[in-house]
Amino acid sequence: MNTLKSRNLYIAASLSLFLGPLGFLYVGWTFMVSGLIITAIFALVLSIINLPTPSVFEYLQLIIFSFHAYKLATIRNIIATDPMTTSEDIKQFYSFGFSTVAMTSVLMTLAQYYSLVVGLYMAYVSFSNGKILLGILVTIFGISLIMWFVTSIFGFISSMLMVLFKVDDSYFS
Repeated sequence: MNTLKSRNLYIAASLSLFLGPLGFLYVGWTFMVSGLIITAIFALVLSIINLPTPSVFEYLQLIIFSFHAYKLATIRNIIATDPMTTSEDIKQFYSFGFSTVAMTSVLMTLAQYYSLVVGLYMAYVSFSNGKILLGILVTIFGISLIMWFVTSIFGFISSMLMVLFKVDDSYFS
């Protein structure tokens, strides 16, 4: 028995583009709750790290939420229209385990995007202050180091979230 309804991909993307993680409610309430948790963790860690960030970053990260909402709506539509979908498949789709896996993907994408934005911003500041060599070094080495540092932190947090929500190997096979 299939009780999962299809969702419009563009509505899902648009809602998350304008509402951030609240837009995930259109795809499923567990995704919205997991998205809010991920966003809170992301903001908390960034406030602790305190790297210089352009103020426009808050708006640019909405593009990532929009992209992932589109992907999640696509997955939902595949499950909804597949005649072989069972009630257990639908139950798994709505589970916190599945939404945690999906949102840790969002978290890692945000971390990589944040690293790139911070690195490019630091290079821009260096170039605009006339520190050409520093700008080149930041561009060549700094972005990679920032990305390694930030993704290591968020990778560890993602692992802890998967343990917390009891994500097992069945989500990855």
